[in-house]
Amino acid sequence: MIRRSILVVALLGGAWLTSVQRCAAQTFLEPLKTQWEATRNLVLGIAEIIPEDKYDFKPTPEVRSVREQLQHLISENYMFMGAVAGDPPQNSSRFSNLKTRAEILQALKESYEYGAKVWSGLTEQKAMETITFRNNQTARWTPALSNIVDNMDHYGNLVVYVRLNGLVPPSVRGAGRFASG
Repeated sequence: MIRRSILVVALLGGAWLTSVQRCAAQTFLEPLKTQWEATRNLVLGIAEIIPEDKYDFKPTPEVRSVREQLQHLISENYMFMGAVAGDPPQNSSRFSNLKTRAEILQALKESYEYGAKVWSGLTEQKAMETITFRNNQTARWTPALSNIVDNMDHYGNLVVYVRLNGLVPPSVRGAGRFASG
C-alpha cells in the first residue's frame, strides 16, 4: 500500500513538474499572438463569405456599411500594429479608395500579413518597452491587444450583417444548433 502511494505521489509530482515547466517555457506573448491569429482568421473568414452585392449593406443608416467596416479594419490593423512596430502612422485615407471586393479582401489580407511580420520581430524584451500610443505611455505590446479588441468589435458587427443577409458565419457552420441561421 505504501509503495503504491509513493508511486502515485511520484507520478503526480512528475506530471505537475512537467506542467510547471511547460508553463514557464511559454511567454506572455505566445497566448496574445495566438489570440491575434485566431481573430485574424475569424475576420478573414467572414469577410470572404460576403458577396460584393452586399458591400453597401447597412443594418441602419447610422452605421458603417460592410465596405466601410472592412476599410476601417484595414486601417486599424496598420495603425495598431504599426504602433507595436514603431513605424510612422500611415495615411489611412488611401483605404477609403478601395471599392471592389477583390481590392478590399487583398488589402485586408495584406494588413494581416503586415501584422504577422510585426509579431515575428517582437521579443519579450521589446514588447515591454515603453512607447507613446494615443498620447499615453504604455508597453509596446498594448496596441496589439487593442488590435484584437477592435477586430472583435467589428467582427461582431459583421456577424450581425451576414446574419441579416441570410448568411452563416464560417465560425459556426456545422457547430451544432446555432449553425442553422
